[in-house]
Amino acid sequence: MDSGHWEWGNRDNPTLFFLHGMGSAGLSYGELAQLTMNDYHVVSIDLPGHGGQPPMANEEDYWPTMMAGRISELIDSLEFTEVFLVGHSWGAHLALYVAGLYPETIKGLILLDGGYFQQDTAGKSLEQQLENIDAFTENVRYPSWEAFIESEKADSPRWSKEIEMGRRAQVTEVDGEIRLAISPFSAKAIIRGIYKEQTANIFPKVQCPVLLMRSTLPKEAEIDRRKAIDCLMKELPQAVVQAIPNTSHDIYRDAPEKVVSGINEWIYATYTAGMPTISNGEYP
Repeated sequence: MDSGHWEWGNRDNPTLFFLHGMGSAGLSYGELAQLTMNDYHVVSIDLPGHGGQPPMANEEDYWPTMMAGRISELIDSLEFTEVFLVGHSWGAHLALYVAGLYPETIKGLILLDGGYFQQDTAGKSLEQQLENIDAFTENVRYPSWEAFIESEKADSPRWSKEIEMGRRAQVTEVDGEIRLAISPFSAKAIIRGIYKEQTANIFPKVQCPVLLMRSTLPKEAEIDRRKAIDCLMKELPQAVVQAIPNTSHDIYRDAPEKVVSGINEWIYATYTAGMPTISNGEYP
């Protein structure tokens, strides 16, 4: 995989390997990297068609099975040991496929509010999402970098230089305007792949320990979240679920310290203290 990547910390430490969501970029994890680099070796990459990376030519190349193979090859080529794969949203979907298809590649799996919802293949949700892509990508345009940053700040509950670097990496300048870096083709290919290869298909093959850190906002989605988690836990009884209070889907931006604390506690409990990963089958 021809993806640029960033590294923080000591390579002798266990590796946290981050996969971003659709439309995001590797630098979106800058805050988490700063908070974890003293204890871990931290790696974050731009996936194809994101950040500064060119898009792939074929739609099927973006589908989870193909992407998992590319990610596994990249990790193997970099010769990391003790790799914990951390994925947000689409990145969590991909991480599950890596864990299921290439179990020797990673030691554990950390899902940041992703990978547990299944898509309604019988309804019109795929059609609707694909129709919305062109309009969305066409409407996201700003006259200057200053206008883009001001808009992002206004929509963000908190801000930092790392958040700004991550947001800048998601866009590019085209003919004097600031536009999304991801193309409509790449976005549609990713969405089709999510529908064609759902995470429920790979759950039975995932044998490693799993941590799901989930959002709690908006509150009206809580019933759907719990239903989705019920399905996940039936197939992945080894999974631990942590609800992070007052967080949206961008959980790692809303509460980076809480996310890092949850990761540290889970890794210690699972791999150091030898504690059980679930208690009485209960989860938040």
